[in-house]
Amino acid sequence: MKAVKLFSCAVLGLVLVTNTIYWQDPWFWRRYVMLFDPSPEEGLKPFDVVQGDGSYVIPVATAENRTVIQSAMDEVVAYAKEFDSYAVIAIHNGEIQLEWYADGRNASDLTESQSMHKTLMGLFIGTAIEDGLIGSVDDPVGQYIEEWRNDPRGDVTLKNLLQMSSGLEPYGFSPNPFNGEMKWLYSGHTTQYLLDMPLANWEQGTQHQYNNLNSELLGLVIERVSGKRYAEYLEEKLWRPMGGDRAQVWTDHEGGAAHTSCCLAAPAMDWARFGMMLVGKGEVNGNRIVSEGWIDEMTTPAPSANYYGYQTWLGYDDPPFPLGSGSTAPTASETYLARDTFLTWGRGQQHVWVSPSMDLVVLRIGPALGRNPIRAGFDIPKIPNMIVRGIRSKAVEVAARAK
Repeated sequence: MKAVKLFSCAVLGLVLVTNTIYWQDPWFWRRYVMLFDPSPEEGLKPFDVVQGDGSYVIPVATAENRTVIQSAMDEVVAYAKEFDSYAVIAIHNGEIQLEWYADGRNASDLTESQSMHKTLMGLFIGTAIEDGLIGSVDDPVGQYIEEWRNDPRGDVTLKNLLQMSSGLEPYGFSPNPFNGEMKWLYSGHTTQYLLDMPLANWEQGTQHQYNNLNSELLGLVIERVSGKRYAEYLEEKLWRPMGGDRAQVWTDHEGGAAHTSCCLAAPAMDWARFGMMLVGKGEVNGNRIVSEGWIDEMTTPAPSANYYGYQTWLGYDDPPFPLGSGSTAPTASETYLARDTFLTWGRGQQHVWVSPSMDLVVLRIGPALGRNPIRAGFDIPKIPNMIVRGIRSKAVEVAARAK
């Protein structure tokens, strides 16, 4: 009987401890369990809604006006299918040349952006500067995040964050649920883990080190200087002016902090609209979002990495990015044929490729969540290069017919 009582007390104690731990951060524990689901449903909760009116309708090229040869578009779709893509869109000279969705998908479906969202941080620091909310990219982050005002980490500049050269130590990954390596992303109270991030053992600005928390800090700065929730700022400064549709931003808890290094769920066409803003050097849907000069700054190589600008990947060199980078071992079989190509890059090979010289926007989106959202070997320049070759072939065809 005594043993039974002891066992009952132990079980009761375990239940009480477990219950206490769970309710200290229930959102974290719900997400922690989801980590062991190899194929979670698309969509992260909770989220803030970003409203749009869908007012920017990009015209579709007629058969007579198509500038991409059909065989090239067929090749693009075949390659997209090979990697289980959800959608591919190509826009040349302001007209949609290709808009393809996988079986069971359609234009209204939302897909998680993963790190494509980071490029919006590069944009929004520019809008905040032009609105007088931020002085300069050379300002120390401690000027805007009071918790670091008298902290060495506060000396990191906004430019360091933008260029992924902050000298802040990124969290690694560990299945241990009791440390910050998982809680910066999955906790219901992410800001405390974000601000616990230590300095690394190298000086800011001297190295390039991809760090999700740089982008999270930039989002926090945007919220602090604007006095608005991030989704509200996103809607006001970009989504409504560019004529986007409804989207949603993942938050750490209901009414909590927004994730700005990832997790902006939107329809494929909204990423095409964003690409049109980039190719338009800050202008889209008849609205000026940011100055042309700021887009030029965003797409200027950082001193620490010639393949990276302000939260934006640059495809100017050969190879166009460090081969073997990323969790799914992407490849680059050749350089970009349009040598001024720059791009967004999200886990699962979510991409918007932009070439201003060719007035070209190409995007590919696909599964973004789960352990392995895409198999290894995706050739990142392949799809935009297929389109560029298709444009050139079409031009030859048209010229031959004109003779």
